[in-house]
Amino acid sequence: MPELPELEVTKDRLRLALAGRVAGTAMIRSPVALKTVEPPLESIAGRHIRSVSRFGKVICIDFEDRLCLCVHLMLSGRFAFGPTRAPLNRLHAFVLHLDRDEDLRVIEDTTHHRLSIYLVADPQQVDIIRRLGPDPLGPESTLTRFRQALCRRNRTLKKFLTDQSAIAGIGNCFSDEILFEAHLSPFAISTAMKPEETIRLFMATKKVLQDAILHLRAIDRLPERRDRTFLRVHDRLDQPCPACAAPIKRVSYQNSTLYYCPTCQTGGRELADRRFSKFLK
Repeated sequence: MPELPELEVTKDRLRLALAGRVAGTAMIRSPVALKTVEPPLESIAGRHIRSVSRFGKVICIDFEDRLCLCVHLMLSGRFAFGPTRAPLNRLHAFVLHLDRDEDLRVIEDTTHHRLSIYLVADPQQVDIIRRLGPDPLGPESTLTRFRQALCRRNRTLKKFLTDQSAIAGIGNCFSDEILFEAHLSPFAISTAMKPEETIRLFMATKKVLQDAILHLRAIDRLPERRDRTFLRVHDRLDQPCPACAAPIKRVSYQNSTLYYCPTCQTGGRELADRRFSKFLK
């Protein structure tokens, strides 16, 4: 799933490429993706694109006259530019024709159609956006608010970091990287954090995301999953930890996995597999 670093770079690239362009017709090729009916999708045609913004994991294309196309790429979506004459295939879920015979396309590389597209007058009309917590790189993200969010509910740090109502934009991948940077267990309990641990986690969140954005901005195109070559623990099973050289380990659930270093994060203890556990121990 694209997360904050990829989507922040995508937002900037789309803004440069789209601002001032004129939209043509828009096509939904995966009908379940469109979550709104009013205003109709046809109302995009002929409007100038003013800007592109990001709310958590949602990219919003702002048109003139208070019209906004909000796209949540979910698990396997990505944006791509191409000439209008280029053929479409079954992976093209959404196509926005532009002036100069170019398209902005959304590709969904999965048979699980989870892409979500909304056409609204205001992004705050979209439930996903309205319920978001603060952006971890925005001015509203302060240590005080971070500490308050940590203490609001008793849960693991992994669940805290990936809760979009607590912090916007972080998912499975970068939560692993943040916890490794902070030298904290993914199963540590949020309400039991010591003051110095809270500060470490807060600072690690900003550092990991900012560093990832710098890496991705060095690539001269829209970022993709294959560009995560800079990751240190996520998806690095049995590879040596970059800090201590111990092998990276994994905890598997039924629908997801997490990665960590036992030496750096859990005092040398390997965490149990969770695929067949109903509750966290």
